[in-house]
Amino acid sequence: MSKKVALGIDFGSSSVRVLTLDIESGKVLNSVEQSYSGGVDGVYVSDSDSLLARQSPADYLKSLETALEKSVAENKKAGIEMSSVAGIGIDATGSTPIPVTKDMVPLASTDKFKDNLNAYSWMWKDHISHKEAEAITAKAGEMRQQYLGKIGGAYSSEWYWAKLWHCLNVDKEVFDAAYTWVEFSDFVPAVLTGVKDAADLKRNVCAAGHKALYSDEWGGYPDNEFLSALDPGLVKVAETLPKEVLSIEHNAGGLCKEWADKFGMKEGIPIAMGVMDAHAGGIGSGIKEGSLVKIIGTSTCDLVLGDLNMKNTNILGVAGVVKESVLPGYYGIEAGQSAVGDILNWYITNVLDNNKSHKELTDKAREQKPGQSGLLALDWNNGNRNVLTDPMLTGLILGQTLQTKDFEIYRALIEATAFGAMRIIEELENQGVVINEIVNCGGITHKNDLFMQIYADVINKPMKIAAIDETVALGSALMGAHAAYKADGVEISYNELQAKSCSVLEKVYEPNPEAVEVYRKLYENYKKLHDEFGVKGTKLELYGVMKELIEIKNQIS
Repeated sequence: MSKKVALGIDFGSSSVRVLTLDIESGKVLNSVEQSYSGGVDGVYVSDSDSLLARQSPADYLKSLETALEKSVAENKKAGIEMSSVAGIGIDATGSTPIPVTKDMVPLASTDKFKDNLNAYSWMWKDHISHKEAEAITAKAGEMRQQYLGKIGGAYSSEWYWAKLWHCLNVDKEVFDAAYTWVEFSDFVPAVLTGVKDAADLKRNVCAAGHKALYSDEWGGYPDNEFLSALDPGLVKVAETLPKEVLSIEHNAGGLCKEWADKFGMKEGIPIAMGVMDAHAGGIGSGIKEGSLVKIIGTSTCDLVLGDLNMKNTNILGVAGVVKESVLPGYYGIEAGQSAVGDILNWYITNVLDNNKSHKELTDKAREQKPGQSGLLALDWNNGNRNVLTDPMLTGLILGQTLQTKDFEIYRALIEATAFGAMRIIEELENQGVVINEIVNCGGITHKNDLFMQIYADVINKPMKIAAIDETVALGSALMGAHAAYKADGVEISYNELQAKSCSVLEKVYEPNPEAVEVYRKLYENYKKLHDEFGVKGTKLELYGVMKELIEIKNQIS
């Protein structure tokens, strides 16, 4: 191939990033970012319902245009013309479904619904559909047990069908006005390829499989009989969905003339099928068989690959086992936590009123030894994604006294997220999933050494860190590079592309044996709280938990 570049376009929770990658060398040339303009940090919330979180599709596209303008400027400085772009990859949050008209106009962009949040994008962390999710789980248990086998045993309020059904229940006018609902990770590729008829839309297996009950095993999306048993109105949407969805081995189409001319790119260059942001992060972290990639941000997503010949594809306590949802030739196994960075930000913003910084609290917390505070917390401030799949759980801090300090609580909250991560890993390994290494990515992994050391000590495994802190955008750029190679008739595997671009830092966080032993005791008490509050019918003796925390504290002190 001649000198060419690929763009990775990464739509996160509050901003869009555009990364430019040299296709031949695999080197990242530059990266730019643009925040969404609307709402609170790009999110429209409700004072009356903390479970609601919406976004504006118009914000997405406006921010993308600004980010691409920045990318043009940065590349020009480096002597790179946008005509050198040979492929584009795109990722976005999910499940973030958008109601659109037949001609692919988001309802939120129409005069009739511009002020109606139900017509906006239903963001991944919108949990307002929890009752519908419970009903879907119950009905699948009655009628389609195989559905539950592929999603860890329970449907989530974060996912596609629960959100659509909730809209049908609370705002039928919006539901009826929508021709279909499009995942964010399919919407942007459709815009860039110039899709004007929703019937022509291609949908990606990543979002369809993990969030919308799609599987080859039962012929695609849920059948009409099942959906009718939930609500006959859902069949209307099902009839707009394709029989087959596509992995990143395929393209969404070619860049349309409108967007090509606007930014000096060539019309028709390939755009890879979209994926959800965390899955792109797995690709950009160099995920391979035996690796667990933890994408740590406001929430976390844990990704593991499974051989297509693996015997057990029904794994409890995960967010899906989906064929080729991450890399071609593998099952993608997904799990995660609903809040991690968000919990620390909540504590600083809502509790401390921004009077302390992350650095201040981290520096003080670093002086403490494990167990010294006598505190134990549950990481459920935004519900539990896995292994319980329950948005109606809340946070808890146990062991507070009149002497408890703010930095002690901060450390306890970090430890709580680490215990939650350990609970997921324990569940995976107990069901035969092989984890030979853990690779972490996301901004916090580069910024907070205390956070990563606590994770190493709690999980009792070395914590590797992806060398680049923009692994999600890099993953999308690798998708764009793969599409470019194929367009030139060159066969290349994702493993070959990853070998050029993906590496880990030399520094590895190794478990400290003394800390491991203390955290083992604390984790046993965490599991008692986890099961007593999170698992219906559990009858555990909690009488000794507070006393053991004090005992551990006194031993450390």
